[in-house]
Amino acid sequence: MITMKKKLIAIIVGMMLCAELLGGCGNKNINKDNITTDTAEESKQQDSNKKQELPTATYMGGSNTITEVCDELGSAGASHVDTFKEWVTDFADSAGKNAKLKDTWSDAYKMKADTVKCMDGWEKKHDYSDADCRMTAFLLLDGLLHAQSTEDSYSGTYLMFDTEAIDNVDRYEIIRQNKDMFTTLYGEKSITDDKHPEKTFSDNWKKYGFQIDSNCISLISIAIYDPDSDAMFVGHTGVLIKYSDYYLFVEKIAFEQPYQATKVNNMDELLSILSLRPEYFGEEKEAGPFVYNNGDYVGTLELQG
Repeated sequence: MITMKKKLIAIIVGMMLCAELLGGCGNKNINKDNITTDTAEESKQQDSNKKQELPTATYMGGSNTITEVCDELGSAGASHVDTFKEWVTDFADSAGKNAKLKDTWSDAYKMKADTVKCMDGWEKKHDYSDADCRMTAFLLLDGLLHAQSTEDSYSGTYLMFDTEAIDNVDRYEIIRQNKDMFTTLYGEKSITDDKHPEKTFSDNWKKYGFQIDSNCISLISIAIYDPDSDAMFVGHTGVLIKYSDYYLFVEKIAFEQPYQATKVNNMDELLSILSLRPEYFGEEKEAGPFVYNNGDYVGTLELQG
């Protein structure tokens, strides 16, 4: 994402020591059906955005990029942007400072952070768990994301470090208040159709009546298939905003790894960038990883390189 904790985190959110974007851009084959995110109102930052060569990305290593991204999240109607800003600033001032994360936008295909220094920097200044991708997206969608029903309890293992942090760290109280929805959305689910495992996440989205009350912000989820348990779980997720002339994707890469904001011209570019991360892929010929926009299946990532 070796100890048992790091081994399980590797399954859940990717290997902690190698979760980085590899340089270069390869070809991919992705079905983009069912991408239905509407356009958000233009923010004050769009004039400057048009001057940027896209795709571009930042680890939000300082106040300039943090403020810019938070302003865009706020303009789209994301929740708890002030809390998110506190989390990102804390990371930038501790783990990010130790790893020398830049306060600039860079080539999205060549992003590379020193994840070991990020972990060391976080642990030097904190005695509690950092947030991960699922916790971060859930924070930003609080009050926008709803479910008609949830599972009575969670007894799985894939979210064990998420739930441990949520239960024991005061800063995650907002998530704790809707913990059943959190585990229902992200926890492992039995495959609903052996011939079409990609239907599992969509079927459960419909089963529990998930919806996001926004016409401009949505949830991107990467579902990982575990053949050993014949189950699917959300290995990575982030918040997507569609503006009139670009997309903004905001994510926390993993526990004790950077926050990242990525601007792309279209969904092809975003999925190509996500395809560069080897931690989302299993053994050769294993199904997935499957990508969803809210509950709609987008396509299957193909490993680059």
